[in-house]
Amino acid sequence: MAVMTEELVPVLEDARHAHAAVLDRFRADATVTPPGAHRQLLERRAEEIQSSVQRIKRQERALHPRGVMDTAASVTRSVSWGVARTAMLPLTFASVIGRAILPGGGPAGPRQLLRNTEDEYAAAARALAACRAGEVVAEQADDQLTADLLGSLRRQDEELLQELENSLTEHARAVATATNGSASREGQGGGLSDAAAQTIQATFDRARDVARHGVQRTLSAAEEARRKTPVPGAVAEEVLGAVRREEDLPIPGFSQLSTEQITRRLRTLSQLDLTVIQGYERTHANRKRVLKAIEELHEATPWTGYDALDADDIIVSLRDAPTGVARQVREYERRHLQRQEVVSAAETRVSSA
Repeated sequence: MAVMTEELVPVLEDARHAHAAVLDRFRADATVTPPGAHRQLLERRAEEIQSSVQRIKRQERALHPRGVMDTAASVTRSVSWGVARTAMLPLTFASVIGRAILPGGGPAGPRQLLRNTEDEYAAAARALAACRAGEVVAEQADDQLTADLLGSLRRQDEELLQELENSLTEHARAVATATNGSASREGQGGGLSDAAAQTIQATFDRARDVARHGVQRTLSAAEEARRKTPVPGAVAEEVLGAVRREEDLPIPGFSQLSTEQITRRLRTLSQLDLTVIQGYERTHANRKRVLKAIEELHEATPWTGYDALDADDIIVSLRDAPTGVARQVREYERRHLQRQEVVSAAETRVSSA
């Protein structure tokens, strides 16, 4: 059954508040970020997000004349969405400013920049989730203008997450280098130290976990849309491959395998696992045939964050997925992970369309 049009203002409010939180986060962090690529990213994206907030406000005003908020039921639903929004928002403006003001008033150091970027990633992931949930509600309500607006903002958020993933990698490298430098001065040898590896691993784990939790909270608020949104943008993994131990690689006994054995096993790996293997191979044996085989297998996933989901999550998402997406899932699974239950679910969706 189609979602009533009166649901549209609350979901627009959610998207607006989520993006306003990102805007506050970016502006606060920019004040303590040294001049460079990341600061330019924050300043440039802050301008775009401010424009996004204004676009959402205009659409809210356009809906109000329809009497969207005139019923007691809609007021109740607005309160419910407000509660979900409170759980979704990463930080209040006061807490953002409080964290950005550092002792001595100077620029943030490598570790603080890393933590700030984790928070930026989490805030952007939650904004993306709010847009996707609202997009589904708008589609159910047959409001194409609202769906197009939220879809446009969602795509911008996906691009932003990719940029923040790159920044996370660079900041993690900086922290790892600093950690390694300290270890070297203490006579612990060259190469990335265990402490550095742990720092990078913890960085990606924290960013991914916080983003996932924010997405799930947002999706629970959109339960009536009957659509589970995929987790946004998984964090770049190549730096992890460079510092992981062999026993932690997705291919057991990696160094004992021949090039032919490795290339055969690569086909069953996810894109994230391929990138981990790529990073490890480049910093160890650096075999051209292995690296070339990885490059040939690299391709876009059916949607952002696909490889971070388990089979059950993907099957749920396929129930309402467009036919084209279901075909992409089917072909991707056949070429890579080869999970028959996912392939079957994708085929069922394609045949039922």
